[in-house]
Amino acid sequence: MISDMTLVTGILGLQKKDSFSKIIMKNYIYLKFNDTLEKGFKKLKGSFGGVICIVDNKNKLLGTVSDGDLRRSILKGVPLNSKIEDVMNKNPTFIYSDELKKKSLNKSNINLGKTMDRPLIIPVVDKKKKILSIINSEKFLDILVKKNHNYKINLKLKKPHVLIVGGAGYIGSVLTSKLIKKNYRIKIVDKILYEKNSLKKFNKIKNFSLIKKDICDPEVQINALKDVDAVIFLAEIVGDPSCAAKPEDALKTNYIALSSMANLCSYMNINRFIYTSSCSVYGANNNSKNTLDESSPLNPISHYARMKVLSEKALLSQSNILFSPTILRLATVYGPSFRNRFDLVVNIFARDAHFKKGVKVFGGNQWRPNIHVEDVANAIIKTLESPLNKVEKQIFNISNDKENYSINELAKKTKKIFKGCKIKTLKGAADKRDYKVNSKKIKNAIGFNANYTIENALKKFKKIFESKKIKNPNLKKFSNYDSLK
Repeated sequence: MISDMTLVTGILGLQKKDSFSKIIMKNYIYLKFNDTLEKGFKKLKGSFGGVICIVDNKNKLLGTVSDGDLRRSILKGVPLNSKIEDVMNKNPTFIYSDELKKKSLNKSNINLGKTMDRPLIIPVVDKKKKILSIINSEKFLDILVKKNHNYKINLKLKKPHVLIVGGAGYIGSVLTSKLIKKNYRIKIVDKILYEKNSLKKFNKIKNFSLIKKDICDPEVQINALKDVDAVIFLAEIVGDPSCAAKPEDALKTNYIALSSMANLCSYMNINRFIYTSSCSVYGANNNSKNTLDESSPLNPISHYARMKVLSEKALLSQSNILFSPTILRLATVYGPSFRNRFDLVVNIFARDAHFKKGVKVFGGNQWRPNIHVEDVANAIIKTLESPLNKVEKQIFNISNDKENYSINELAKKTKKIFKGCKIKTLKGAADKRDYKVNSKKIKNAIGFNANYTIENALKKFKKIFESKKIKNPNLKKFSNYDSLK
């Protein structure tokens, strides 16, 4: 015999001594019929696919409200101070307690409601429909499977729907692949400025959709946000040369579109918003022996970095109890991708070491923090899946703390992998950025560690080049600047 409380305590990890009312309140799934939409948003607080049980004064189940129900109401112009009963599903899914204990489940004692789209929890009620407990819908399926039930239930358990702005790019394509493998539903908005086939392998996947439009268009933004649970904003014109090539596009994409998206997400109460900034905001550090953390002074020395600082400030200024952005400051990214780039220092060295048998170093003493593109994607996913209270309104450096290297050291590592490669050091205009960073904050907050190394990436590029998977790395599609100028 399985008691309701055993199910609840087992699923939620609570002690048996906790009363049901404490469990309900602790897990943000309980509201009275005359509470407001705003209170509903506060209860869900960024939980993916969350469902709130709506009850009367005697805890009798009246309906349920999902995060999607609340956001659709906002789009229709329903005020936040409206009663939640006005938008609730009045024919909710629930299970009768007695039959759950017996496991004799059939059509008469399971009310499947109008839809079973993403019910992460299912209320367990008595004969008078008074809520006694809740059960995780996956646990419910386990019970049916163990019973070898013949009754077919159309229970659609779906992962959160994630919007990736710029999802066809260097980082975005790798991230998309990883999220699809984890059964997330993915929507991409991307102009496809560079590699047209970076997402080709995903086109026939059910949980994937691509909008080939400009995120700077407000109508595109609104339509893209209608049914999503979280936003990952990767779109940008990267680097000073690219920003110089398309200054107006850089302003629109890197700052105006981001600010507009943040404003819309705040309005629609899409709490989860991850933005990839850059460690270039630290600029030039006078003491290269020091590693910089998130509290270190900012010293942007490029137009691109200055826009990043402005974007960070704009994003955090719009944060509130219903909108909780997270900013990830990326170190210099490297490594193979579905949309390869050969305008990043490690990738440039790999290309030139193989095809030109030598690398050119300008200056060489400047320090750079580094991070593999696979680790960037893993950091984003780790942030997405972490409890909101650990990442909300936070800035995190994303780097491999073991890979703060000078440009000279990067060249020497390249030479070890590409035998016969020569290093030529040149005087002249060197990139003035010079800094090391650490990522202790995100490690302590959510346990993220970078695992890939520069050697991993160089060896992988060597295999790619030798197998002739990339025959001409100088094509403009491999360079942001060449594609834009």
